[in-house]
Amino acid sequence: MPVISRISATPYNIPLKGALTWGSGHELRRLEHALIRVELSDGAVGFAEATPRPSIYGETQASILHIIEAHLAPMLLGETIDSFAAVSALAARATIIKNNNTARGALDMALHQALACSRGESLATYLGATRRRIRLSAIVSTGAPEAVAADVAALYRAGIRVFKVKIGRDIPGEIMIIAELIRSHSDAQFYVDANETLASDGAAAILTHLREMGVLHCEEALPVHLLRERRQLRRDCAMPIIADDSVFTALDLAREIDFDTFDILNIKTARTGFSESATMLDMCSAAGKDAMVGSQASSLLGCLHAAVFAGRQAVTCASECSFFLKTEADLSLAPSIAAGWLTLEAAERSLARVQDGLTQLK
Repeated sequence: MPVISRISATPYNIPLKGALTWGSGHELRRLEHALIRVELSDGAVGFAEATPRPSIYGETQASILHIIEAHLAPMLLGETIDSFAAVSALAARATIIKNNNTARGALDMALHQALACSRGESLATYLGATRRRIRLSAIVSTGAPEAVAADVAALYRAGIRVFKVKIGRDIPGEIMIIAELIRSHSDAQFYVDANETLASDGAAAILTHLREMGVLHCEEALPVHLLRERRQLRRDCAMPIIADDSVFTALDLAREIDFDTFDILNIKTARTGFSESATMLDMCSAAGKDAMVGSQASSLLGCLHAAVFAGRQAVTCASECSFFLKTEADLSLAPSIAAGWLTLEAAERSLARVQDGLTQLK
């Protein structure tokens, strides 16, 4: 049985084609991420991308490098892994290191990837992903009408047909922008992400209006701490609600299911790895909830990991595994997207090429 022989973290930065803006004042101009590498005693290697978001999780690139090298690596080196359950048990042990969501999530994914390689299995086979095609969506920033229209047009040309539009800075203006997007792209679908910016006394009317326009869903309309108000909002409007910031962990998900605050879960493999993400997907299925997969503004590696996980049958909605299209990175290894769909085979092929290239790096 393979033993974990080495764990390392390396910083890397990738500029974006344009700044991603959301909520009441958040902005992301470049990716400042960390590449997590895991080596096993039999020579198998696994990689994953850690995506620090200081305004969401409090992590930075520097904090991830430190927490991996000084705490998580010493905790796990020398451990034997021989099954998905064994890696999940190590992930559970790592929760003694509080918060540090994406550091732990990336390490978990790298461990699973390494074990799949050790077994000679594709990641899809290892994860039980069997859907041949994955419906993709893409994130669209808040901004001026011309900038938003140009962003959607570029993503549309790249093959995307489902778009998540950020709202919350100027609701009347953003509703007008969305109406124009719907008119301009009759074969596309749109949903919104309010990033907790709406007020509880007006949210139902806004979401009802958007639903009547044809908008599919809304993600996190109200501040997370307003638990009872969020439950009431779901009862007061016909718009399906997506849970994201309210469900960082499986414990969070249990609370949200108990209060029945949402319809769709946005699973972020970047923050919950494959281990906890699989648990959360099972919990959603048992509760009759739908699910999608998000990539936490990942580059190509993180998007491919998310896309392969989105190949599991219980993932029922379009998944946000296309953020690599917004980066200035070399995308020669990226899979093609056709009419809104990515094939699992193409994602696997691209992931294998990326993995092979990274393995050659010292």
